[in-house]
Amino acid sequence: MTEELVRFLEAQGADIVGTSDVREVLPGRFAALPFAVTIGVRLSDAVLSEISGGPTKLYFAHYRAANALLDMIAMRCVGWLQRKRYNALAIPASQTTNEAGIAGDFPHKTAANLAGLGFIGKNALLISREFGPRVRLATVLTDMPLPAGTMQPVLCGSCRACADACPCGAITGRMWSADTAREDIVDAALCSQHMKKAYQHIGRGAVCGVCIAVCPWGEARGIKQRCAVRKESKIKPDKNKKPAVTPPDYWKESAFWEGKRAILVEVGTAALPAHPGSDDDA
Repeated sequence: MTEELVRFLEAQGADIVGTSDVREVLPGRFAALPFAVTIGVRLSDAVLSEISGGPTKLYFAHYRAANALLDMIAMRCVGWLQRKRYNALAIPASQTTNEAGIAGDFPHKTAANLAGLGFIGKNALLISREFGPRVRLATVLTDMPLPAGTMQPVLCGSCRACADACPCGAITGRMWSADTAREDIVDAALCSQHMKKAYQHIGRGAVCGVCIAVCPWGEARGIKQRCAVRKESKIKPDKNKKPAVTPPDYWKESAFWEGKRAILVEVGTAALPAHPGSDDDA
């Protein structure tokens, strides 16, 4: 039945789907709904490529559209589960419910992380396997028994791209771990205050996107898209050109690396080591 649910959500427009057992991290009010469905919608590389030092009006509109799509898919997921005689509740894609205005009823990235869809980066966002941080999330809680994924290792390593680019210095540069509080890696209140003060001309002033745009994991996925366009236009890649994204050593420490290497080599940007410890890893 899980595969049937995944197919249904993908038909509704979901780009990534995962399931997890969240009973250990649920607020008490949701204890009767111990399983989670994570729904992800990919963000536009073209829109994110315009972000430099701050958000654009186009990104603000894109952000709102992605959230609206996620909420619609989540509601349809709830309907599907209820037709199967299970209880379900959708956590909105972007809604703050605490007094400080910096947290919702349940963190989407927690369910996504437990589903094995990626890892939580230094920017406190999910770094997905497919799209890096260039994805928005929603969550559906349910009492339908669902399989859990395998949590992925954190692969930020020594990278400080998001921390160095953050306009207000809200990102500390510390690595996430299961026992790390969010405030140890990002000052969400400072981030929110800066957006509301600096970006009112964009819209309601609650978007930024800089840490998403600069993350190398997301950039590498963009390279794959450009590669596809290049193939269609029959332009031969320059084998001597340096990579647009320089892969740090820590990328080579997991299966993630093979996918990134394949992308970069496919584009023809450089000859890269096949794997840590290989003969060409000089």
